Amino acid sequence: MTWLPLAFIAPLLFAVYQALSKLLPKGTSVYLVNAYASLIGLLLMLALYFVTSHGAKSVRLSPKALYLAIGIGLLISLGNYGIIKAFSLGAPQSQFSAIMYPTLITYALIIGLIAFHEKLHIVQLLGIVLAGTGLFLIVYFRK
Repeated sequence: MTWLPLAFIAPLLFAVYQALSKLLPKGTSVYLVNAYASLIGLLLMLALYFVTSHGAKSVRLSPKALYLAIGIGLLISLGNYGIIKAFSLGAPQSQFSAIMYPTLITYALIIGLIAFHEKLHIVQLLGIVLAGTGLFLIVYFRK
């Protein structure tokens, strides 16, 4: 399997997750929702690990991998908190997603350039300009 289909499927999963977040009853604790979601994520990821790993199945990580996992977990939790909190504050699904995803792409490109020394192609530059223009139009002309 190649990574390309996942680049289309993963955002769909996030868009559906965001839509479900809008359905949470008023007054539901964002912290509690994140705790339950994280617990389900833990169980699912452990099950996927045991089903897909070959050879010895240990849940031990090297110290470096453990520190990275802690950082990733913190960032995922805070990101999910931000999304669920935005929807609990009344963010419209269409506007929130239209701002979030181009911003996510822009941040990812910047991180790729700085941290991983990836090269930027003309099509990517054009995408950044279009995303920036779209973000400006969405924010400037919102109701």
